[in-house]
Order: sequence, then C-alpha cells, then structure tokens
Amino acid sequence: MDPLTNPYTPNAGAQPTTLAGRNPQLDSFDLLLARLMRGRPQQSMIVTGLRGVGKTVLLGQFRKKALAANWVVAELEIRKHDDTEFRRMMASRMRTALLEISPKAALRS
Repeated sequence: MDPLTNPYTPNAGAQPTTLAGRNPQLDSFDLLLARLMRGRPQQSMIVTGLRGVGKTVLLGQFRKKALAANWVVAELEIRKHDDTEFRRMMASRMRTALLEISPKAALRS
C-alpha cells in the first residue's frame, strides 16, 4: 500500500482518517449501552492488544458513544504493582464522576 495514502497512523492514540475493522467492537459497545440504559445486565468488555493496534482510538470511540448517551466517563490509566496510587486515583475519579451526576453535591463541597 502507498505509505502516503495508508490510513494507518501509528501514533499513540492519534485519530486515524478511517476506523477500519472495528464495527464488531463498536456494535458490542452499542449493545452494552442500550442494555444498561434499560437496566439490563450485559457482559463487560476488556480491550487488549499489542502496541499500535488501535486500543486507545477504540476507547476514544467508546467514550464518545457513552457521552452521547448521557453517561459519565471516568478515564484512568493504571500501572502494574501500584495499588496505593490506583486506589487514590480511582477514588478521585469516582468522586469527580459522582459530582458530575449530582451538581447539588458539588455546590456543598
């Protein structure tokens, strides 16, 4: 393929011009959101893969879909073997998310 027109852009989360081959994952996420919105359980999703396969871009698409459906999104990058930092960061992100859901609570803080 011509390197100039190749839509693959290996650049840590950079949005490619074309999101190819991710329809099954996007459809699964749409189903997950739709079921949760109806109060129905749905199997969780775990995104894994080698460096450069588009995990960050896919998560960005999930984020856009969740925000469009009026969900609160909490983003957190975790590292191995750092339980204390993970707990601190998770508590902070969850507090922020709860304040987004309940603006009255933010006014009392």
